[in-house]
Amino acid sequence: MRALSTLSLATLLGSVQFVHAAHSTFDPSALSTARLSASRFEHRRNQKYLSSIAPLGPLRSNLALRGGSVPELKSRVKLTIECSGLEYSDWKTWPFSKADPLVVVYLHGPNGSMTEVGRTECVTDNPNPTFATKVEVDYFFETRQQLQFVVVQGGQGTADPPAELGRLQCTLSSIVGSRAGKLTRKLEASPSGKKAKGRLTVLAEEVKGKRGDVLKLELKGLDLRQMDGFFAKSDPYLLFFRKRPDKSLEQVHRTETVTQNLNPTWKTVKVPLSDLCNGDLKAKWKVECWDADLLTADDEIGGVETTVEEILTKPTLPLIDREGRESLKCGSLIVTSSAVERVPSFLDYVVSGCEVTVSVAIDFTASNQDAHLPTSLHSRTGPNQYAQAMQAVGEILIEYDHDKKIAAFGYGAILPGEAEPSHCFPLTGNHAAVEVDGVQGLLDAYEKTAASVRLHGPTNFAPSIERAAMLARESAKHAYQVLLIVTDGCITDKSATVDAIVKASHLPLSIIIVGVGGEDFSDMNFLDGDKNALVDGDGNVALRDIVQFVPFRECKGDPAALASQVLRELPGQLLQYHALKGIKPHSWADSAVPLDLPADNAWAFAA
Repeated sequence: MRALSTLSLATLLGSVQFVHAAHSTFDPSALSTARLSASRFEHRRNQKYLSSIAPLGPLRSNLALRGGSVPELKSRVKLTIECSGLEYSDWKTWPFSKADPLVVVYLHGPNGSMTEVGRTECVTDNPNPTFATKVEVDYFFETRQQLQFVVVQGGQGTADPPAELGRLQCTLSSIVGSRAGKLTRKLEASPSGKKAKGRLTVLAEEVKGKRGDVLKLELKGLDLRQMDGFFAKSDPYLLFFRKRPDKSLEQVHRTETVTQNLNPTWKTVKVPLSDLCNGDLKAKWKVECWDADLLTADDEIGGVETTVEEILTKPTLPLIDREGRESLKCGSLIVTSSAVERVPSFLDYVVSGCEVTVSVAIDFTASNQDAHLPTSLHSRTGPNQYAQAMQAVGEILIEYDHDKKIAAFGYGAILPGEAEPSHCFPLTGNHAAVEVDGVQGLLDAYEKTAASVRLHGPTNFAPSIERAAMLARESAKHAYQVLLIVTDGCITDKSATVDAIVKASHLPLSIIIVGVGGEDFSDMNFLDGDKNALVDGDGNVALRDIVQFVPFRECKGDPAALASQVLRELPGQLLQYHALKGIKPHSWADSAVPLDLPADNAWAFAA
C-alpha cells in the first residue's frame, strides 16, 4: 500500500493522560508513566408514491420519510491485538533472551503530534502473543484516523530503555474495512533502522454498550385461573418487573387488560432490555398475570421468574401462585413469538461484509479551461481542486472496498477521434473495464484524460448517475455504491438529473457532489434534499435523500475538512437503505439470541 499522507483528525474523546508531541519516534520513558484514563421532510401525499413503497414489507407501515439531515454517527471501537513470529536478542542474556512484548497504540494528530490511546499488558516469554488488554478508540467514518502500533520489549528488569521490536502504521478505517474487521501486516523497522521480524494482527469490534435493545414478545394465556366466581371470567393483564440488587421488584411494563377471557392474547409487548435486566440476558426478572377488578383490589393469578435467554427458547411458561403452590392450577403463558429488536450500526453492516464501492464522474466541460493553461481548473502545475477532492474523499472510501478499485468516468468532453461530446465516458477508454487501481490509479487516469480530450459541454449529470445506478443494481456482492461527482458549474439537465436521483433513491447508492472553482452554486442546493424531497416529472417522490452537495471553497482549501463534510451523512444513508429494505446485518445470524430490526424505521431517520 502506498504511503498515505496524514490528514487532520477529529479530537479523540475521552480522558488521556499522556500526549507524545513529537514525530514518529517512540519515547521509552513514557512506558512507566503513560496511562489511559479511563426536515424533517414535507410529505407529499401521493398515491403513486405510496404504492411504490408497498413492496417493502413490514418496515413500510411506519415509514416516516424525511429529507432532513441524517444523524452524525460515531462509534467506539475495541481493538484486539495479536503478534506472531516476534524475535528479540540481547547479548547480555543470550541464549536465554525471549520476546516479552507489549504494544503501545498512538493516534496521529495535527502537526505530527501523537497521542497514546492505550497499551496492552506485557506477555512474557512469548513470540506469538494474543493480548488480553483491549484498546478502545472513537471511530469517525468521515475522518482519516492514522494509528501507530509500537511493539516493545517489556519486563527487562534493567535500567536500559525498552527495545523496540517493530511497528505498524495504518488507518483505523483500513482495519474496520478489512474482511471481518481483521487486518494482518508485517511489522516495519523502527526509526533506528533495526530490522523487524514478525506480523501484527488487529481485530476491530464495536463496543456495543447499551444499544437500545428491546425484547419483543407475542404472548397469550392458556387456561388461566378463574378469579371472579362461577358467573364471570377473569380480566387478565401482565406486569413485568426487574429485580433490583436487593432482590426487590420494580415494575417496568404493563400490558392492556383483556376482558372476560381465560385464554387471552395480548398486543405485542416491547420492553427495553436496559429497563428489564440491565442488558444482561441471563439476569432473572419476573412477569405476573393479574385479574383486574373495578370494585375491589386486583387479584394475582400467578407469576413466573425467567430470563431473556429462557423466554427466547422456551415456548411455555407455567404460572405459579404467589405462595409457591405449584399444585394450584394458575394456567400458563404461551410465547408465540420472541426476538430482540436491535438498532444496527454502520459497523454492523461493514463487519458483516458490506463493502463501500466508489465511482467518480469528472467535469470536462469548456468552462474549466484547457489543462495546459495556468488558469485552468484542470491545471497540472500542482494538485488542483479536482485532484484534491478526489484524493480526500477517495482515500477514505477506498478502505471499505476489498478490491480497492474505482470506476472512473468523465463527462462533457469530445474524445480523440470523435466529433460529438460524450456525457459519460470511462477514463480507461474501455467501456468493458471502467475501473482503475485505487486513488493513485484514479489520479493518473484523470491527468492523462485532461491532457488528451477537448473540453466542451454541456454539464449533464443524469448519464453518470444512471451509470452508477446500473453498477449498484447489478453488483454481485453486498455493497453500497458511492458516486462522487466533481463539477465546476451548475447542471444543464436539471429535470433528467432529478428523475435519475428519484429512481436511484431505491438503490444502495449515495451521490456526493463537490463544486470546484468560483461558480455560484446556489442553484445546486435543490439536489440536496435536506429540506424538501425531490419529486420527478411523474410525481414520484424520492424514497430517501441520497445527495450531499458541498462547494470546495466552503472548506477553505482544506481537503480533510471537505472529506469530513461530504462523508458525514453517508453512514446514515447506508443505514436508511438497509432499514427500508429490511436487510439485517449478516453477522446477526451468528447471535446467541434471535435479532430483528425495529419495525418502526424512525431510528434510521432520526435527526
